[in-house]
Amino acid sequence: MDPRDKPKATILVIDDEQIVHESVSRILEDEGYVVDAAYRVDQALEKLSKGGYDLVLTDLMMPDRSGMDAVEAVARDHPDTGVVMFTGYATVDSAVQSMKLGAFDYLPKPFTPDELVEVIGNALEKTRKAKRDREIEATYTDAEKAIKSSLDLKEVLNLICTSVVKLFKVKGSAVLMVHMKDQTLEVASYNGLSDEYLQKGLLNATKSISSALDSSQPVVLDEAAFEASLQYPQEARKEGITSILSVPLKVKDAIIGFLRIYCSDKRTFDKEEMDLVLKFAEQGARALENAMSYAKVRADIEGMKKSIPEPVARKMAEQG
Repeated sequence: MDPRDKPKATILVIDDEQIVHESVSRILEDEGYVVDAAYRVDQALEKLSKGGYDLVLTDLMMPDRSGMDAVEAVARDHPDTGVVMFTGYATVDSAVQSMKLGAFDYLPKPFTPDELVEVIGNALEKTRKAKRDREIEATYTDAEKAIKSSLDLKEVLNLICTSVVKLFKVKGSAVLMVHMKDQTLEVASYNGLSDEYLQKGLLNATKSISSALDSSQPVVLDEAAFEASLQYPQEARKEGITSILSVPLKVKDAIIGFLRIYCSDKRTFDKEEMDLVLKFAEQGARALENAMSYAKVRADIEGMKKSIPEPVARKMAEQG
């Protein structure tokens, strides 16, 4: 594989043998990785405290402390850094123990360059996925709490849009409210989109989201289908949009709007991501329902206040 095709990663190798560092560094640097060396566990932990490592490759048998200490410390103090254990004293028990402590894989010595590269690649993939999962969980939890705690419609809509962009690292998002009577769409909130794109013209629901409206299911629209399925295809391209995901927002099986996700590159949402989108849309629809109900109650109260004669209203206020 051409090193230019592989994303860069920084790897800390913990081993007390110079020859191991030299051979591992040569193999991994040829693959495009940045490799740093530590000859003792304490030295490695000091380097790790300064950050900047994507993966740690540590020997089990070290002169100062066990490599297990390094595995445990990384898992505890550096959750975004992956760990691979390697040793010439491989046993089933030590392999199982290292995995329990947080190592992603176990590589017995001696190993071939291909074995090392494969294990490192798999460990980095697991590390990135674990980090991404933690980010998504934290962002979703924060967004869910914020949405549930607010009854202000404008604030709820803004939270939905900003959270979606942050969660899925996309170009932008918008909440479109559906007016069934005249089949139009109203942009109720947005994030990451230009004013020029948002002011492109009246949105016709039958032209903009017909497939999602008819099926009541999420629909991904790629650039190749813009001309046939999008009301303003040229404006979308000018905005730098290459794919759009439309997700119905439902209240009691009735569509009240759509959560729209805009991507600047061709994007496919896997099952895990789509499940999260649907979960977020469900929370968003519920929050919208609560916010709209609250807004209606406030409007009704204000209307009642206006209909009450001023002397009566003043007396009611004085009586609490």
